[in-house]
Amino acid sequence: MKKKFLPLIIVLLSGQYLFGQAPDIEKETWSAKPKINMLDNKYSKESAVIIYDSRRVEFADQAKEDIAEYYTIHKIIHINDDRGIEDFNKIYLGISEKSDIVDIKARTLLPGGKTIELDQSNIKDLKEQDGNVYKIFAMEGLEKGCEIEYFYTYKKPATFFGREVLQSLFPVLESRFQIIAPKRLKFEIKPYNFSTAASDTVINDKRFAQVNLKAMSGVEEEKYASYDANLMRVEFKLSYNDATRNGERLFTWNELAKRVFSIYTLYTDKEVSKVTELVNSAGWDKLADEVTKIAAVENYVKKNFAYNEELNSEDGNKLETVLQNKIGGTIGTLRLYSLIFKTLDIKFQFVLTGNRSNYIIDKDFENWNNCENPLFYFPAENKFLAPTRPDYRYPWIFPAWGNTNGLFCKSTSLGSFSTAIAEIKDIPLEDYTKSFENIDTRLALNNTSDSLTIDARQTYAGYAAVNLRDAFNFSNDEQKGKIVKELTKSVSSSENIISSEILNPDFESAGTNAPLVLHTVTKSGELIESAGNKLLLKIGMAIGPQVEMYQEKPRQEPIDMDFAHVEERKIEFIIPKGYTISNPDDLKINETYKENGELTMGFVTDYVIKGNMLSIHIMEQYRRTLYPINQFEQFRKIINASSDFNKVVLVLEKKG
Repeated sequence: MKKKFLPLIIVLLSGQYLFGQAPDIEKETWSAKPKINMLDNKYSKESAVIIYDSRRVEFADQAKEDIAEYYTIHKIIHINDDRGIEDFNKIYLGISEKSDIVDIKARTLLPGGKTIELDQSNIKDLKEQDGNVYKIFAMEGLEKGCEIEYFYTYKKPATFFGREVLQSLFPVLESRFQIIAPKRLKFEIKPYNFSTAASDTVINDKRFAQVNLKAMSGVEEEKYASYDANLMRVEFKLSYNDATRNGERLFTWNELAKRVFSIYTLYTDKEVSKVTELVNSAGWDKLADEVTKIAAVENYVKKNFAYNEELNSEDGNKLETVLQNKIGGTIGTLRLYSLIFKTLDIKFQFVLTGNRSNYIIDKDFENWNNCENPLFYFPAENKFLAPTRPDYRYPWIFPAWGNTNGLFCKSTSLGSFSTAIAEIKDIPLEDYTKSFENIDTRLALNNTSDSLTIDARQTYAGYAAVNLRDAFNFSNDEQKGKIVKELTKSVSSSENIISSEILNPDFESAGTNAPLVLHTVTKSGELIESAGNKLLLKIGMAIGPQVEMYQEKPRQEPIDMDFAHVEERKIEFIIPKGYTISNPDDLKINETYKENGELTMGFVTDYVIKGNMLSIHIMEQYRRTLYPINQFEQFRKIINASSDFNKVVLVLEKKG
């Protein structure tokens, strides 16, 4: 993910770090007589095993009062099967065209002893969708039992925060992460998802901080889990500079809060005048209450102004330019909102958040790189607004930005001077009852008993509605038609749509949480089947496909549901005259879990038959976003209960 926010607020005074010396960096080497490693039998079923994984970040003083960063990676990988060959026959270098390659070597060691070294002409440029160009090279001659080895070093502009993910799909036998810097610069390294502490030593005026790990297991992706967030990783930051600010901690959360506040709350008289004119012409000051004002401002800005995260120029983010061109980058967009809210006397705080699917803000370790996503927080309402997400409306934010720590920039004044202090606290998501995916459907058999008429209302609200609103608002008619077909097919197994309508697809409806409704009438022959004098009704398919979790391996990760929500389904079936249902109790399922007497998740179904009407009620709910790993077995039972219902087939027999 691109760092949309931090490059705009981190301004380093390079003179305080520099001595103007020529760089003298560590050089990577490899064995002149390599041999294929003999592996323990326990690794025989692994597609590949990483024998050695070394990463090094080195900071070196430059001649022109600057400091440079050199990144080195060195890996040795043992290949066991075709999947291993496929995964490692091309090596992707995380090097953009703005970085300079200092050194690169690669070789393949075959079981017979032959070695194939990298031909430099095989290094190619790869242009990604974001426009950046990266380097890749192909490894030649790979076969089962071979090993590949490569290392490279490249120079890049110095950044004093970072992370390295040490764990992956494949086991790692030996791993090392190292930071080398001039003696005066003290970097801290913090481990996540493991407890090995970093060492710190000084040798010949260089400071070496290092973490070593052995025998890391490989980790496969699991359903309902935040894969990246749970991998072993290290994060690092520059914390002290003994040359200029001895003993004073650098890059604290309070320092970041002050920088954010200064950028987004200082305006010129001309900017104030222009925004005041906008506020008056829109009539927002005459609206009844704060919530109405916030919603009106957001809807106006997101309808009339485009957001471009790549727009980083100073001129392009001036409020005058933003107002004139109707487009802004992160700075321009946030300053527009903040000045409008200030003009309306709406109290707010700037909040920075990470993404709990990847990396979070740690109160005790100030890695500014984890503060990627900006929010506005309104204390009077205890709600949030996502200014850089055109697909969300107050109070809904991207769910992975919530249920995790945020950096709240709380304003404070000392006389006439205003600034901000940092407070790290949780960003709550909206209550689980407000996000739902419900189905109300009625099934009626036709006269020839070979098809059903299915009248279905699929209702989406809260976080569950966002992707559909986005799809319906930014798709053409043909694309919308395909979406309707897919949603309809999910509950009827048919694309034979008699009629359809979509209610409340607009973004403004999200603010009041008016549900998005897809109402369709479909003719389907897929859910009914004849078996002699019986009819088989695949009633379970009326709730749509369900996730199955039948796994042999022990669960590795805790559970992340994206957002807490409810799925309520009401199904009615008109029992045809002369028939009775022989197995109605197959509809009864009850799987729930309570913690301290309080229901936290469950799947419960029941039915009622009155006259010729079968009414089924299904309540599936996950009242929490996150569940610990020790609750996985019960969680799995509940997930599978929905899958079990999906397979229910009712037997309709003729009355005797």
